[in-house]
Amino acid sequence: KDETLLPIYKISNQRLYLKELCIKGLNKRLNNDIPKEYMDRLEYELNVINDMGFNNYFLVVWDYVKYARKNNILMGARGSAASSIVSYSLGITDTDPLKYNLLFERFLNKERITMPDIDIDFDNAKREDVVNYLIDKYGKKSCLKIVTFSHLSSKQVIRDVAKVMDYESYKIDLITKEFDEKKDLLENKGKLNIKKLLEQDNKLDNIYNIAIRLEGLKRHYSIHAAGIVISNKELDNYIPLVLYSDGSYITGCSMNYLEDLGLLKMDILGLKTLSIIDNILNKVGNINFIDIDLNDKKTFDIFKEGLLEGIFQFETPGLKKVIMELKPNTIDDLIAVVALFRPGPMDNIPSYIKRKEHKEKIDYINDTLEGILKPTYGTIVYQEQIMQIANKMASYSMGEADILRRAMSKKKLDILEGEEEKFLTNSINNGYKKEEAKKVYDLILKFANYGFPKSHSVQYAVLGYKMAYLKANYPYEFMSILLTSSIGNVNKTKAFVNECKKMNITIEQPNINKSSLEYNILDNKIYYSLSMIKGIGTNLCKEILCERAKPFNDFFDFVSRMYEKIDKDALTNLIYANCFRDFGYNKKTLVENIDSAYNYAYLIKDTDKKLVMIPEIEVHDEYTKEELIEFEKNIFGYYLNNHPVTKYNTERNGINTSTLEQYFDKNIEIILNLEYKKSIDTKNNEKMMFVDASDEYGECELVVFPKQYITYFDIKVPAVYKVIGKVEKRLSKYQIIAYQIVKM
Repeated sequence: KDETLLPIYKISNQRLYLKELCIKGLNKRLNNDIPKEYMDRLEYELNVINDMGFNNYFLVVWDYVKYARKNNILMGARGSAASSIVSYSLGITDTDPLKYNLLFERFLNKERITMPDIDIDFDNAKREDVVNYLIDKYGKKSCLKIVTFSHLSSKQVIRDVAKVMDYESYKIDLITKEFDEKKDLLENKGKLNIKKLLEQDNKLDNIYNIAIRLEGLKRHYSIHAAGIVISNKELDNYIPLVLYSDGSYITGCSMNYLEDLGLLKMDILGLKTLSIIDNILNKVGNINFIDIDLNDKKTFDIFKEGLLEGIFQFETPGLKKVIMELKPNTIDDLIAVVALFRPGPMDNIPSYIKRKEHKEKIDYINDTLEGILKPTYGTIVYQEQIMQIANKMASYSMGEADILRRAMSKKKLDILEGEEEKFLTNSINNGYKKEEAKKVYDLILKFANYGFPKSHSVQYAVLGYKMAYLKANYPYEFMSILLTSSIGNVNKTKAFVNECKKMNITIEQPNINKSSLEYNILDNKIYYSLSMIKGIGTNLCKEILCERAKPFNDFFDFVSRMYEKIDKDALTNLIYANCFRDFGYNKKTLVENIDSAYNYAYLIKDTDKKLVMIPEIEVHDEYTKEELIEFEKNIFGYYLNNHPVTKYNTERNGINTSTLEQYFDKNIEIILNLEYKKSIDTKNNEKMMFVDASDEYGECELVVFPKQYITYFDIKVPAVYKVIGKVEKRLSKYQIIAYQIVKM
């Protein structure tokens, strides 16, 4: 391991310069009024950083963070770096560790000598700018992206060998269908069906045996999504380099080997969420994202109402449900729920909520632990609380407490046996009863298996809260950018459109003279993107917008100007999407006049259009309501404004697919459009049925068991029905066990 390979921030006295930067940055953060406890913490951290030899590391990170800040690249650190006031002072993080009671030893600990690990997310659209800055600063052979290798999997290797040996692909499909994905080729060879196929075909048997030898070898290389290495020396003297297709160099060996050689790996991560936020901020203008008010009532209302689509870390259905039950009113509530909502701690959520609402007694085990556990209602939520308890009860230093926490989380039994004795002895010496000490030790040992760092929770919760702030206070800007970010993804688009409906935001159908490639805001409405219409896409949309520099006057004007760029199918889809509604004719009329419009466009293509008479429009009665609804679903991929169940609103009781989770394990009555049914045989050779259903808020699945199947096996779909049944949950999705299905 060659430590001389590390990058060097060139300054005569790194320790002094780092301290000057920190004091300057902290003064800026705290308006030139630094309290003593902040200065003491800063001095302590700087001494530890210096003693561990990491002054240079912090300066290297500060340098590229400074570049990002100066160039308005939105960023945010993740992980335990938020526990450091040095990181906060340098602008590496925006989290005040004293405000949130974060422990520096969770990040750096003299009793656990490891390199700091500061992972920073950057606006995904501008991440490459930061990487290029580092390459320009250190040199293209001293700052390298890291290679990753794809390996030959069992299916891939047999396909590749068969291709080289000119063997029929459909026969390979037959054998790969028999593979157990958890087994390699050699293990799969023992399966009866595979044995039969190989015995019947000598060439296939030969291919299979060659593939066994090649399985697991590297197939091709690509670039690691985030990692780069930085050095003060040109690295072709130390490791192999690969000249990549874009002209840059990448490492010739994967990251597993780089740190052992003394090279510093940095993660320069791209986060799409930050790109979305940046676009929202640009649209809103004049708002300081860092200093957003963390006590905004409208924002907490967003959480309480579960309007969390598009909110970082908070948009999963399960977490929405927990948030709505928790009714958060402080940022600390959100920080806690981020840590609690994961396997293990989830079991504590019901008790946590009851304690918050004073419906369950809080047990601190011992009164001396109240100061540590009071913010979380007596529940251990964070890894840092383990460290504080060990410090309080057993007089561990914070460094020792971090070693204990780490040993617990890694299940290092050899360390834990000695630590238990030390914890109990020290606790008894400090006046605690042995039974009490043992109870606490067992509790933190259990918790440590799944504990979550508070530093992570703080950063995730604050970023999610700030997104919710933008959503609550700038709903049109937020949702238009969110919809634009989902272009090309029908399911996401549908979810966001449904969210707009819940927020009383009108999504206007696309308009040929008003809509754009993106979702835009006009007259307090969000106009649907032209590019999301079936058969239009980005390129044709750009052609339309280019031609629309001068607005289209009427249907014939549009066709004549777009004649050579748009085919009849795409034009028909624009009509069905209602893009030409401002021109005064219904959809059926425009569709029936397409040929006439194209003939007119052909005639004036090379002629003065004044010499050709505009055809007279032949007017037709509009399509039926049912036809128009189906056109809409076909064009957008879902029902945008006219779902089949909407006309039954007066007969509905407020229950819809978006509220199913509130009725878990209860009987309900709901009106749904049943779209597709599938019958299967049960283990008892009885018939049952699954039915895909929807309303304007989302989809769900009906389960029709054998007893009800006899009555409802022949229901007609698609059609609207009233369903009476019980809400249940399978995996992460809610289902309705149907008792009655009545045609509307």
